[in-house]
Amino acid sequence: MVDFELVPGVNVHVLATEQFKQTKLLLNFSRLQTRNNAAARNLLANVLTTSSQLYSTQTALARHLAKLYGASVGAYVTRLGHAHTVRFKATFINEQFAPNLLDAVVQTMGELLFYPLADGMRFDVPTWQLQKTNLVATLQSWDDDKHFYALRQLERLYYQTGSVMEVPSTGTKAQVAALTNEATYAAYQTMLADDQVDIFVIGAVDPDQVAASLQKLPFQARPACLPANLFHNQPAEPLKKLTEHQPLQQAHLNLAYRQPVYFGTADYPTALVMNGLLGGSPYSKLFVNVREKASLAYSISSSLRPFAGHLVIQAGIAAQQAPAAQQLIEAQVQALAAGDFDVATLAKVKAGLLNQYLASQDDENYLLGRALAKTLLQQPTKLDYPAALAAVTPAQVAHLAAQLEPAAVYLLSGDE
Repeated sequence: MVDFELVPGVNVHVLATEQFKQTKLLLNFSRLQTRNNAAARNLLANVLTTSSQLYSTQTALARHLAKLYGASVGAYVTRLGHAHTVRFKATFINEQFAPNLLDAVVQTMGELLFYPLADGMRFDVPTWQLQKTNLVATLQSWDDDKHFYALRQLERLYYQTGSVMEVPSTGTKAQVAALTNEATYAAYQTMLADDQVDIFVIGAVDPDQVAASLQKLPFQARPACLPANLFHNQPAEPLKKLTEHQPLQQAHLNLAYRQPVYFGTADYPTALVMNGLLGGSPYSKLFVNVREKASLAYSISSSLRPFAGHLVIQAGIAAQQAPAAQQLIEAQVQALAAGDFDVATLAKVKAGLLNQYLASQDDENYLLGRALAKTLLQQPTKLDYPAALAAVTPAQVAHLAAQLEPAAVYLLSGDE
């Protein structure tokens, strides 16, 4: 990867490869999340990719992109530890099929970012209002998805009251609904002037040509705004429990465990294997023992939160079986910590993780996301993942599982 600075605080990362038929351009804006800035930044991602001064309607923008051989643009927000990121992405065919397309796409992204449909104080009112209405509706639909709703409630329960992490990267429905046009525009000005910017290009490109195209964008220098350590370390607290009742057929039992391993650290491969043995694979204890043998869950899985230091277990269950399901789930964690798993299952989990890794090397989006994470986390060293995965021992897995600390239990039940 070729890295260079466009201006202070704006860095470019070019992965030139003939591996893909498409080129992807990612402009990532990062700053520390607060309890109040996520909603406006989420709305910005929607407003800025629908129109500009030159393309004043979504139809006009769509027609322009069609002329760029079907290029697509989009934006979304996400959180990486304590860093809130707004990601603007463009996908287009390689220049060997369409010369000068990179320059045209960069120019289009510059038009959307630097020359929005606005008057210097607020965005075009109909455009802003439509995107705000759509975003509120989207967030409402997520609450209507009980699987997603239960996960969000577990996260709220897990994080300290008053913690920034308690607020999702999207902001809440109430926060978006309360936004004013002026506040949204002020957030835009802050993002453009003060955020750390990382620009990634992956595809059949010439780094010098990429530099020449990007230097036309009117970015201004900005001081560093992110700390060296973005990981969240949740303080140890007594186990938190919450049961909520709603009219539904299937209950949702979710558990959070504190764990000490973070993305990209030396023990991260061990954490991935541990998660695979617990609930992250078809060979896992939760799937085999809780779902298949005991029939105490319609669905069950575990997943790591590698930037926030915890592990989540999600189970769809019958409400009346919640106590038995929780007891058996906790028994699987204890069994894993005791080393109660065989070498054959360990090998299957490792093989599955290796296959996922090898497949991901053919996925531009995965490569972009991983490169961005390592850049923001300041992890320049490249881990030999297959070798690290192969080196994980049963004793290491058991030792890490023994450090899983129950932190929160949330039950969304239909039973009163």
